[in-house]
Amino acid sequence: MARGGDCLNGFVDAGCVIRGELEFKSSFRLDGRVEGHIQASAELLVGETGSVDGEIDVARCVIGGEVRGTIRAAEQVVLLASAKVWAEVQTPALVMEEGAFLEGKVVMERKTDLKAVDGAKAMTS
Repeated sequence: MARGGDCLNGFVDAGCVIRGELEFKSSFRLDGRVEGHIQASAELLVGETGSVDGEIDVARCVIGGEVRGTIRAAEQVVLLASAKVWAEVQTPALVMEEGAFLEGKVVMERKTDLKAVDGAKAMTS
């Protein structure tokens, strides 16, 4: 469920696969699979059956499934007990429930630092 009373406005069910880019503007739940890049100024919830192989660039990311790649969250990353993550994680706040698995690199930066990185990334693209 999205936090702060936000509505869940997008959903990919188990058994569905998206290859390429996924962009959205409000809270989104993923119970299927994405192979590629996810970008949003909102919350992404990766359910227990959900998986991502690629890059995630969102405001807030809650993971209950599997992620391999890179996670950049401007606000927070939450790893639920069922999460299995093999990734580089960049966020100012990381919450891990007991039982969550994380292998990779964690970079905890202030929000202003993440915005500066995004700005520099856009200028070099």
